[in-house]
Amino acid sequence: MSNSREVVKIITPFPLTEKQRDTIYQKLSRIADMEHAVFQEELDPSLIGGVIIMCGEIYIDCSLETQLEKMRERILSEGMKA
Repeated sequence: MSNSREVVKIITPFPLTEKQRDTIYQKLSRIADMEHAVFQEELDPSLIGGVIIMCGEIYIDCSLETQLEKMRERILSEGMKA
C-alpha cells in the first residue's frame, strides 16, 4: 500500500458547495483511486461556468467555454455537410 497522495486540482469560477464536492468525488472514484487523494480547489473568475479537473494524467474540461466551442465546431461541421 502506498502513502503517496494524488493531487486533484479542481478549477471553478465560484467556490464549490459540499454537494458539488461530493458529486465530483463520486464521479472521480469511478475512474481513479481517490482514497489517498488531496483535493485542491482553485478559483478562476475567467471561467464562465463549469469545472476543470486535473488529476495526474487525467484532464477533464467541463468548462462552459469548452462546451460552447465544441457545439460551435459541431454546428459548423454539420452545416458544411448540408
